[in-house]
Amino acid sequence: MQYVNFRRTLLLSGIAVAIGPLPVLAQTATTRSEEQAPSDASVTPEIVVTALKRDQSLQTVPATVLNVDAEAITTRGVTTFEDISRVAPAVNINTAPTASNFSITIRGLGSEPGEAAFDSSVSLFVDGVYTPRSREFSASLFDVDSIQVVKGGQAALLGKNTSLGAVALSTRKPGANYAGDFRVGHELELGSILAEGGVDLPVSDKFSIRVAGRYLRDVGATVNVIDGSRATATSRAGRIVARWSPTTDVDVTAMYQIAASSAVGTRAELIRSAGASQALGAAAGYPGRVEAVLDYRTAIYSPTLDGSSFEYIDAQRGALTIDWQLGAYNLTAQTGYTRSDFKQEVDGDFVPGDYSVFGATDRSRQFTQELRLVSPTGETFDFIVGALFLRGIYANDATYNQNFPSPAPGVPAIFGSTLTNFYQRNSAVSVFGQGNLSLTEALKASVGLRYTSEKKSADLARTATVPGFYSLVASPPFAPFSLSKREGNVDASFGLSYQMSGQALIYASVGQGTKAGGYASSVTDLRTARYEPERARTAELGIKTQFDDRRITVNVAGFYTRVDDYQLVSYNGVAFVTGNTDLRSYGVESQLSWVPSRNFTIYSNNTWAKAKDLRLGLEATHAPVWSGVAGFDAGHDVGSSLRLSAQGALNYRSSQIGQRAAGLPRLPASTRIDLSLGVEDRDSGVALRLIGKNLNNERKFGFLFPAPLQPGSVVGIPMPPRTIMLQLSYGSR
Repeated sequence: MQYVNFRRTLLLSGIAVAIGPLPVLAQTATTRSEEQAPSDASVTPEIVVTALKRDQSLQTVPATVLNVDAEAITTRGVTTFEDISRVAPAVNINTAPTASNFSITIRGLGSEPGEAAFDSSVSLFVDGVYTPRSREFSASLFDVDSIQVVKGGQAALLGKNTSLGAVALSTRKPGANYAGDFRVGHELELGSILAEGGVDLPVSDKFSIRVAGRYLRDVGATVNVIDGSRATATSRAGRIVARWSPTTDVDVTAMYQIAASSAVGTRAELIRSAGASQALGAAAGYPGRVEAVLDYRTAIYSPTLDGSSFEYIDAQRGALTIDWQLGAYNLTAQTGYTRSDFKQEVDGDFVPGDYSVFGATDRSRQFTQELRLVSPTGETFDFIVGALFLRGIYANDATYNQNFPSPAPGVPAIFGSTLTNFYQRNSAVSVFGQGNLSLTEALKASVGLRYTSEKKSADLARTATVPGFYSLVASPPFAPFSLSKREGNVDASFGLSYQMSGQALIYASVGQGTKAGGYASSVTDLRTARYEPERARTAELGIKTQFDDRRITVNVAGFYTRVDDYQLVSYNGVAFVTGNTDLRSYGVESQLSWVPSRNFTIYSNNTWAKAKDLRLGLEATHAPVWSGVAGFDAGHDVGSSLRLSAQGALNYRSSQIGQRAAGLPRLPASTRIDLSLGVEDRDSGVALRLIGKNLNNERKFGFLFPAPLQPGSVVGIPMPPRTIMLQLSYGSR
């Protein structure tokens, strides 16, 4: 206990030292590129983004795009998928009880966790290759060059399931010189460990290789009171990237990555009970162990599993990108392949005992081939045209073993076991194009169009492996049968932009994006597995401005999105229910920053959005009205090579509805303080940093669902408590 108090005293002392001289810090530098500027005349470098298929200045893109660079990822300690919401404002990431099940919402809209066969309405891309599942994206979150978030529909250009937005991750590519970098960190409160690094190996002036890897042991705060364990996730990943430039006009990049991760234990805990959960725990031989309060203590335990849950993921991905400069035009061919194998076992009753044990194995495979031609910019007319071919499979075999006792005389016990088999095949072909026409020197019109033909088919079956009320009545068996459908979807966009001056852009756009229908694997009645395609129509009006030689940035956008047949999944305490509904979201978001000197930046990114379920007349789920971040970035030079820096952020979001189920409380409003303090020797590239997340130690839950077959009981997933990481890094690039 004295050691813990000493660490906290040391941290608070460091914070006081950093904040105390802040006016002095504001007098001197922020990034290495800025430090090399000859004067204060250009303290803010131009940001170039690539998420929309070509290199563009962030301030000239007629859309809302956020860019998080490698320096921000390092200084703010981004290590997990959930951390993205800390550095990408108004991107809400929701987690389910299992460690690898995530979903993303942007502007209050996105897909819920809970149905593994669902495609996300906010698509994920790694190095330009569409990534179907969040766990495969998470496995690539190391050796990152940038994370870019595209808000609003860009389906005509980006395609596959980008009806509500996209998150694009770019990994680092080989450099032209021998170089290396690493980052190691130790979390002082919980004991998490991070180690990652990479080396550049130029074989010749035309061929170079980069090898990178990561090890992460992420220890959770939740303690299991039955066996004393903590929820812990461990991941190992490696990547090799080769770049070959045989001529000045041809560039070939090949990448192969392998990742393996395992998670033991659960962060879930009971936060509300009407007494049934305590009674079940006592009946299983654990009296007095079940409590209904958010305190990072859980009694979820299965004697059969010798714990609460276990999961293992083996994920691989490869990509080959060929860029060929044809005069002023650029032809890109990109081949991508992803595969993942997943296994999990879960105590599905969320109390101590073996009342419900769930197990699943699944596998995913996907092959994509994209070809696109990009014309030069600066002409009266420029364009992007291309085609995409995709083929994939998803297979899931799930077992449920139920043994709930009779809740009252005359009511049957819920017992029996089932095996559900689900196998889905999908293939898609799409052609797309976007053209930009300069009507005048300042006024530009943009038109995008994409046609996609997609086919999905599924084989479904359920077997009662142990007969009982559950396996014969509540979740009845089905003989093997197949479902199939083909869709032809047209997505389009139209926009106008007006360059008022060299640093002010006004734009307006409308567009439609479609997410194909498909089949759900977790429904009780397999005949209802089909869900319809989801169509989102978005209108956006925005202005992007910069003043005082890019020192002041003011970007504001208003948006309106209507989603017809939104693909919904929810859990009601008995079964997962899928279907379609209609949603609407409208609001305003802003990106503001001020750089008074090369050494100090203050910023604010905020979203106000009203999202509503139009069929039910209720708020949309996981849709806070207010969300965003405000912070600062400061630096101070000491001598010729030593540099002190501090980055602080206030992350906030208002209260919101969780899953659509009766009796669930609202997810509470959240305000979290992050602070990062560092010292760097610029000559050697070595930096030591203390990174605090949630320093105010806010303890609230971020996801809720009703406890299975326990009326009045609610299970919550707490948000991470305060963590403090000591990080050592080195970079020679």
